[in-house]
Amino acid sequence: MSFLTLLTNLLPTLLTVLLIAVGIVVIGMNRRHVGRAATLGMSGCGLLLIGALINLVLSLLTQSLIESYGSSMMAVLPFAYLISSLFHLAGIGLLIWAVVARRSAPRQAQPQGPGRQQPPAGWQQPQQPYHQPYPQPGPQPGHQPGHQAGPQAGWQAPQPPPGGDQSGY
Repeated sequence: MSFLTLLTNLLPTLLTVLLIAVGIVVIGMNRRHVGRAATLGMSGCGLLLIGALINLVLSLLTQSLIESYGSSMMAVLPFAYLISSLFHLAGIGLLIWAVVARRSAPRQAQPQGPGRQQPPAGWQQPQQPYHQPYPQPGPQPGHQPGHQAGPQAGWQAPQPPPGGDQSGY
């Protein structure tokens, strides 16, 4: 068998094996975010990889097996291809299942109401100081009229510089 014939027969299978291996790595890296769907996808890719490797081995060894064992090997080859096809079917089925599988929802705000989940034991609500959004009218405790204790929160109109207008006009 010439190199060109071998390359044209094996190249699609080798590219398939490479693509499936990359798929397993990418799905494995995303496993934490996707959950059960990633596990199903990795399993499907694993079965596809096994089927592709069986096809690769069969395509490499078929000619030499027929030359070594004669026509008796012709009865075994369809069984080997059937096994490979079953791996492919199961792998594709798992990939489809992974696509339609319910993904775990990303962590968002907890629902309010009776279906709300309880926080873990020992967890306490962080305490935040009470801030009044607007100043209250009337005298404040410890406040002297006409005296500001410091900068006020929020937008303030710009104050003219001390000493009058120095714009030069």
